[in-house]
Amino acid sequence: MSIIGIIGADDRAVAIGKMLQRGGNVVCFSDLDDDRTSQSAAELLGDGAFATTPSQQAATCDPLFLTIHWQDLERALAALGTYKDGIVVDATRPPDLGQLSGAEMLAHKLDNPHVVKGFVEPLDGDESHFIKIASDDARARAEVGEIIAHCGGNALDVGPLANARTIEREVAEQLAR
Repeated sequence: MSIIGIIGADDRAVAIGKMLQRGGNVVCFSDLDDDRTSQSAAELLGDGAFATTPSQQAATCDPLFLTIHWQDLERALAALGTYKDGIVVDATRPPDLGQLSGAEMLAHKLDNPHVVKGFVEPLDGDESHFIKIASDDARARAEVGEIIAHCGGNALDVGPLANARTIEREVAEQLAR
């Protein structure tokens, strides 16, 4: 069992939290704008979920998921503080950034080699489908893959973080339909 943090508390964050909780994990929510939102997200999951702040998550949670809107990234990083050693699962949906993926940009901004792109696809309650993951850190990719498997899902390892561009573009196209 892990204590997994989710920065974000919208419907997608709650869906990810439910999946993680089914795998026996404790889920910790935070929200950048309103503590009541993260508390509400935790209450939806019940026992095994709680709300806190991003800086407290940095001290207690590993891995840490980012499910925020891309335009809130700088605020989230400022609220998080230093998080260089833990795994960060980038579940954001950035705009097309050209040569770099949002995950590559996040890894650079955090100065963290353990960034994994994943959980970008919509979760519809049936997580048995494949969840694509990418990272330059093979250990972090494997750990996130194990978390997905313990939750009843299937990880599809697409390799290094540069391949996150493909994941981000595919999801953007899917959501635009």
